[in-house]
Amino acid sequence: MWTQMAQAAQRRSELDLIESWYAADGRRITLAYLVEDDTSTVVALTGDPDAPGWQVIGHYTDEFAAGQALPRPVPHGVLRPDLSRFTRPEPAPAVPLHELLQDIVEARSAGDVSETLLTATQDGYDAGPMVRLQELLHTAGQFASALETVQDRQIAARLDALGRQMDFLAREVKDAAEDLGATVAVLPPHRTPTPPRIRPRPAMDTTLPPPPPRTTAPAHHP
Repeated sequence: MWTQMAQAAQRRSELDLIESWYAADGRRITLAYLVEDDTSTVVALTGDPDAPGWQVIGHYTDEFAAGQALPRPVPHGVLRPDLSRFTRPEPAPAVPLHELLQDIVEARSAGDVSETLLTATQDGYDAGPMVRLQELLHTAGQFASALETVQDRQIAARLDALGRQMDFLAREVKDAAEDLGATVAVLPPHRTPTPPRIRPRPAMDTTLPPPPPRTTAPAHHP
């Protein structure tokens, strides 16, 4: 009965997932709020909530009561067993994006901007920020796929598609940078800022000129 109620609530978008974990027997357990007639009940599910075959194994007054009654979680897995925060390699040198932006603002020639854009799109050990963003999307997609649920596999496909778009965008930016550098153009002189006109201050040992004499108004006689 509770499984049917939860499935009906899911179709109404009134089954709000809270958290999930794996028990020692390999089951994935998920807690959710089941909203029914303006009341909310905590239910525990087993299986993938986004795939057929999941079922409710318990209902509770709150999350604390559910945690006391349900099997304890086993430690979470990791995406790459050979890497962890304790064995993290030294980060590769990277130019911050705000520095690249400032380089473009301060540039005077097309070649300067071309070099900056090529830095943002270069591959290898010292990859630029656009390439690193592509790697970020690719790794996040691997993580979503490793979660092994229907919805997370769909998210992994979206991230993979975004990564391919980012790769295409980086190649387009690189081509544009090379074309920009080939123009050998420079900013015209009228774009050079005029320094502000500042009145020089007198030196400390300079004697100031005397003030002009006061003019005396002519006396009026009766």
